[in-house]
Amino acid sequence: MRDPAFEAIVARLCADDPEFARRMSEPGGPPSKKRMVLAVLLWTIAPVCVFLGGATGVLMAVVAVAYAAYLRWSGSLFVAAGSRTTLPRRRRPGASL
Repeated sequence: MRDPAFEAIVARLCADDPEFARRMSEPGGPPSKKRMVLAVLLWTIAPVCVFLGGATGVLMAVVAVAYAAYLRWSGSLFVAAGSRTTLPRRRRPGASL
């Protein structure tokens, strides 16, 4: 049986912060295989861009590696694994540091 005081706190929190309610309703699971495949593909294409593209290829390789790193190490990946907590996206006025 749930505590009525806890239920009241959660109900108030959901009413005050709809984004919190949306985040809590989304199922958190392991990262998709598509993201991992795309990250590996971007990492492997970077040397090809440098070799075949010259100066423009270096720029394309940097962008590809940066986006691959974002896909691989984005916050959702770590939250699903439970190894790192992500920072809140926006700070609330009066929140403690």
